[in-house]
Amino acid sequence: MQGKSYLRLALFLLCALSGPVGILAADDPSDARRSLQQLDWSTESTQPGRFIAAHGRRSAIFGYSESGLESWAYPVQILTSFGVAFRQQGATTETDGRSVLRRIIYAPAFVTRIYAGPDYIVREKIFTPLDTPGTLVSYEVAGAHPLDIVIRFVPVLDLMWPGSVGGQETKWSSAASAYLLSEPTHRYTAFVGSPDIVAHDDTANTNKPAARSGGLAFTIRAGGGHTGRVVIAGGLPGQDATATAKRLLSDSASLEEAAADHYQRVLNDALQIETPDPLVNRALSWSEIALDQAWVCNPDLGCGQVAGYGPSRQGRRPQYDWFFAGDGLVSTRALLASAQYDRARDELEFILKFQKRSTGMIWHELSQSAGALKWEQYPYMFVHVDVTFDFLATVAHYYSTTGDLDFVTRHWDSLQSAYRYCRSLLDPKDGLPRIPSDKQGHNEQDPLNDELTLSASWVTAAEAFADLAAASGHQAAAKAARNASQRARQAIGREYWDPRQQVWISGHTRSGQSLAPRDSGAAITVLEFLSSAQERDSLLDQLASHEFQADWGTRSKASTSTTYDPNSYASGSVWGIGTAAVADAFWAEHRPVTALPIWSGLLPWLSLDSLGHMHETLAGDYYHEELESVPEQTWSSASFLTTSVRGLLGLRVDGASRHLSFAPHLPPGWNAITLRHLRVAGAEITLNMLRSADEIRLEARNEGTPVTLVFDPELPFGARLTGARAGNLPIAANLEENRQDTHARLEVSLPRGNTLLTIAYAGGVAIVPVPPQPLIGEPSTAIKVTGVTLKDRVLTIEFDHMVSARSSFELHTPWVIKDAQGADFASTAPSVYRFTVNAIAQDGRVEYERSKVVVRFAAW
Repeated sequence: MQGKSYLRLALFLLCALSGPVGILAADDPSDARRSLQQLDWSTESTQPGRFIAAHGRRSAIFGYSESGLESWAYPVQILTSFGVAFRQQGATTETDGRSVLRRIIYAPAFVTRIYAGPDYIVREKIFTPLDTPGTLVSYEVAGAHPLDIVIRFVPVLDLMWPGSVGGQETKWSSAASAYLLSEPTHRYTAFVGSPDIVAHDDTANTNKPAARSGGLAFTIRAGGGHTGRVVIAGGLPGQDATATAKRLLSDSASLEEAAADHYQRVLNDALQIETPDPLVNRALSWSEIALDQAWVCNPDLGCGQVAGYGPSRQGRRPQYDWFFAGDGLVSTRALLASAQYDRARDELEFILKFQKRSTGMIWHELSQSAGALKWEQYPYMFVHVDVTFDFLATVAHYYSTTGDLDFVTRHWDSLQSAYRYCRSLLDPKDGLPRIPSDKQGHNEQDPLNDELTLSASWVTAAEAFADLAAASGHQAAAKAARNASQRARQAIGREYWDPRQQVWISGHTRSGQSLAPRDSGAAITVLEFLSSAQERDSLLDQLASHEFQADWGTRSKASTSTTYDPNSYASGSVWGIGTAAVADAFWAEHRPVTALPIWSGLLPWLSLDSLGHMHETLAGDYYHEELESVPEQTWSSASFLTTSVRGLLGLRVDGASRHLSFAPHLPPGWNAITLRHLRVAGAEITLNMLRSADEIRLEARNEGTPVTLVFDPELPFGARLTGARAGNLPIAANLEENRQDTHARLEVSLPRGNTLLTIAYAGGVAIVPVPPQPLIGEPSTAIKVTGVTLKDRVLTIEFDHMVSARSSFELHTPWVIKDAQGADFASTAPSVYRFTVNAIAQDGRVEYERSKVVVRFAAW
């Protein structure tokens, strides 16, 4: 079972351009084609700890070079320990490929590894087709002479954990020029071979799997203009592995073209976000690609989102290349954020397919081998009660985004059944859920009777069901659900706030003991239940501090907690999904100065290991992967994408009411952003925002029926609104002065065609912390801004900083600075000031201290 205690609550939390582009001109198809090629990502950091994967719908090959690659044709593992060595003709000594691997190029459709020997270069291209169960590995050799390439592997041909078959046998076939793998029932077969084999190991006449050290090996010859090719193919029931292998060889060009065209369509059709930062553009595009690469089709179960890709651990368990409903819900929200509505619906349909009909409970996990087993007899499918609550919230989000009432009405019985299951867990005394003794909530580590996050999920789920019921004409059910949600909301404070210790309780054990860890996820959960702005700010100040914030994200537990362990899976490590949720919360609370560095801390994750993908979790003290972390974790990429769209860009699509909200918190250095393929109830909208020192212009193109637009961009903190126009006509706009940022809001109807909106303003200040730049093996060093205030021409910035190193940030403002306390400052450009906080210790201590800078401006 996937251990995700802290992270599981992040699903609930997700519930609760290099220059301006003329949007009025038609898109250039050649530019779109270049965009796919621009995603190619190369690294010369080829240490054994660099994960690679080539993904298809029905198969995949992946792994680390130190242990070799493993190949799958779902639900079967074909082989493991796939590796290469090189031998010059006439020589007897081989060169292990790992010792001369110098470069890896990641592309959406394939991975290329480049080996540099003494007088040869080998380009190994690893390609898995979209819908063919197999992999083609090709070898191009540049050198004076052909090169012998030795391929080693260990045959497996067995089901994914926990399934298994016995009696496997591997035989050499001269006719096929391959090893043929089979098992006695002939339900599963496989092919591992090459038309270029010049030598091979013999196989013993045995019905047992090969088990001698090193498995099997064969040698191919490439070079002199000839490309060597290796084929790995799976044969599932009704399929011939040899025929599949032949197709891979004969149709390789068309299969590669089909894969490239597919990924190009993903980029062309999904939400396109073009910023002035090419690294951000690449990160967002790769996140959409990673979501697509997680769409897997199992011959017995159907197609759905898998949780990720990582090497098998015990018993053929490739982490996490199987189905989790909770992870699928996180992916669904990212699919909705990126306007991939059809795929989002397909994932919800897949989840509903395996709902427990007798109770309405939504399942937790499905191994790829579940179709070959009596999976319901294993203790993994229906174990997490929280997934059903989150499912209802996600379906409501799907409906509000797409306006797809047909989905709601077609599945009303299933939705009602899920709601009844949630209600069955309520304690009538307080209207909050309890966890049955044989089940778990969000927390997998501690057996709990109840938990704060589950109770908060019930508030959200009941409200979600009320919305679905009202939309589908079930008004009585809607009223009852809203009453249940309101009752639970009122009860949460009574049940989970400890007035004596002034802390929130995360839950109660089976024996009744309360737990009150300093947990970042639980802290975000309670935000909507706090009654005053002061309480909310106090809690957010804690989350913003160095105790929770590392340069690469948010720790799951405060570093000062007695149970903090920076290298544990769930008690102090930094999770991508949790970090994204925290950044989203700070943006939602209008604290962009804190939110932006937290979100920016996720960008280096995409190059830490498997390029373009994100790890599951990193250590809490030094920048590196946590020991148990999965290198390609789908929900890390998904949550990064969702928070980028919802938090950074402030996009909300309500297809049911034909309403679009765009409330961006753009970094001060971005003067433009373009969004394409915003889909609102059939209308497709393009937005191009341009920003100068005193004006924001929004060019909008609507290629459908009218849509209501709320445009609510962040202005410099403390700016004055001087006017707003639609075209050349003045329109009403409101200045929104929040505690830590300033916005200007206007609402218009976007007719079909082009609309130009302009917001004019004067003054204001932007605070620009230095972006975090974590280095592997190093601790956090960046400033952590915990709060800002602006009152009576006095700006106060509170922050944590390293005591033994200088720290700095910038202020961008047209206002004249009268004086400042707490830091030295100097003008570095017109309206740009750099503030430097000097070190207060010279002993190299890795410690943070709370400080503040007070800046007084002349009258404006």
